[in-house]
Amino acid sequence: MDDKTGDRLRATFMTVVSVVVLLSFGLGIYLAGRYTLWVDPPQPNEMPPIMSYLVSTVNGVLAANLGALLGINISLSGWQKPQGPAEILQWSAAGWYLLMLLLAAVFWGLAGFSEDASRVVPLLPEMTKNGIGIFIAILAAVLGVQTAVTRARALAARGKPGSGS
Repeated sequence: MDDKTGDRLRATFMTVVSVVVLLSFGLGIYLAGRYTLWVDPPQPNEMPPIMSYLVSTVNGVLAANLGALLGINISLSGWQKPQGPAEILQWSAAGWYLLMLLLAAVFWGLAGFSEDASRVVPLLPEMTKNGIGIFIAILAAVLGVQTAVTRARALAARGKPGSGS
């Protein structure tokens, strides 16, 4: 097997595994909503423990991915479109993660933001609280980056030292 074939095989394998994990993450959020909202009476104890574990674990990985994308990628290179398949997958995973956090928040909101474990799968409040922190971090990253970019452009326009020109 030549290097190109090996690289394509590796990329295909990583993409398939990533998609399966991301879809499983979404399924876990859906199941939390189902056992909270669409079963009468709510049956949060019916949530498969393996799905709760999967969602909690993948949540940590996706939060780290998002933090790396926002903190490292943007601060080093500014806002740029993804370069290559790996970055496209990272940004896609980050977008999916944010959508799933919003879905968890909607499900929890429909359950009246109750933290009663006999009525609500505990994953929903946990994910929503994580989401609040992440959206605040995104706001901070956007404001920080935009402020730095705006300042650098202003300095460059004036020809001041440290402006990168």
